Amino acid sequence: MSWAAILGLVGLNLWFAVVGIAVVFALRGWATWSELGRQLGLAYMAGVAALGVAMVWQLTVGVNLSLVSVLVLGIALAALGVLAGVRLARPRPPRPVRFRMPRPGITASVFAAFTVVYLEAQFRAGRLAGLYEFDAWSFWVPKAKAIYFFGGLDTQFFRELAGQSYPPLVPALEAAAFHFMGKPDDITLHLQFWFLLVGFVWALIGLLAGRVSAWVLWPSLLLVLVTPHVVDAALQPQADFLLDEFFALAVVAIALWLRDRDAYLLSLATLFLAAATLTKREGLVLVACCVIAASLVTWREGRVTWLRPAIVGVMAVLALVPWRILLAVRDLPGGGPEAGGIGLFSNADRAWPSLRLTLSTLFDFEIWLIVAPLLLLAILAALLYSRQLAAYAGALSVLCVAAFTWSTWAFPSLPITKAAALNPIVRFSGALVVAAAGLVPLLLAGVQRTMRVDAD
Repeated sequence: MSWAAILGLVGLNLWFAVVGIAVVFALRGWATWSELGRQLGLAYMAGVAALGVAMVWQLTVGVNLSLVSVLVLGIALAALGVLAGVRLARPRPPRPVRFRMPRPGITASVFAAFTVVYLEAQFRAGRLAGLYEFDAWSFWVPKAKAIYFFGGLDTQFFRELAGQSYPPLVPALEAAAFHFMGKPDDITLHLQFWFLLVGFVWALIGLLAGRVSAWVLWPSLLLVLVTPHVVDAALQPQADFLLDEFFALAVVAIALWLRDRDAYLLSLATLFLAAATLTKREGLVLVACCVIAASLVTWREGRVTWLRPAIVGVMAVLALVPWRILLAVRDLPGGGPEAGGIGLFSNADRAWPSLRLTLSTLFDFEIWLIVAPLLLLAILAALLYSRQLAAYAGALSVLCVAAFTWSTWAFPSLPITKAAALNPIVRFSGALVVAAAGLVPLLLAGVQRTMRVDAD
């Protein structure tokens, strides 16, 4: 670890933010500088998603990844974003710059301080963290180093590694971090995932602040952040937690669309879900859970409405097509389940044990504290006041439970256990738990708003 490497990571993540500002400007724009400041985390995560997808496509078509290519690709995306924003007459903050600092209440101030302390502790933990995780040192970071040294997806080397079918968005991000650091520093690399964690927290606050009371937003977010698994896994240089972050932001964006019907939110969800499909194979399943839940709860509103989430899913899946073509061309495995396609009927005896494992994992206090019970209670409470949002969260939860169950049921090689080295159920279940950081405040906000109306 060196300060030069850390400064290199600062430069890379500032570049993500610049690209993301242009992308979000194309999607919606900002009316004030204060609004831009509040949405800066969302813009950063949009930049990570957009540049990450673009880098995967670049590698897939055989263009080498280098420091220059990352800069040129970012310039191209930013230019397209600015041009689109200007042509669509998106709002821009006035000149000269007038930035009004918001006045947070006591609740927001206290919990924001707790969150800052938590993030600072995570920074210190990640600054000198070793590369101990099996998946990280066995194939995620080696793939990144191969991209860094060879420039692209070396055919022979990638064929020798495990996880051949995993899309290379995370290795591409890690390789870009190595280029900005000036060397393949797999110790300082952990801090790249700290920046992503900070960006996710900021993005979630930017999406929900002003829509949700501070007393439900901050405690729900902090509860998820301090769960034992998030504390341990958030900075690991592998794809699991970044997948959770992309999925959670997409879930919240669609939930807000159900409430506000702002088309910009669906565009944002499409970007994050596209990045999710290129982060891990499980991203495809999570995309299906998200868009099916949204389509189900809008079914009665007519074809024009329920098709919109379906189109979001189709667009997200299309982002994966170049990578799947490359797998087919190189004759690499696709990563599907064994035993005749879906692996369910031939393994029917695993159904109930797999479901029981999923539920016991989600409700395990030593892994996720009380996040799952809190989400369930929030859904039940919201059924009386905000039925569509509650139905969306409920359908999403049921579909995710089914997906988590399938992940064990369909793969006979996986034992029925929570041991991370033998079964990825704990990592996979993190998608729903991290999404609860945004869903719980939204559900409780609907209850609070309706109760106020009834009281008046």
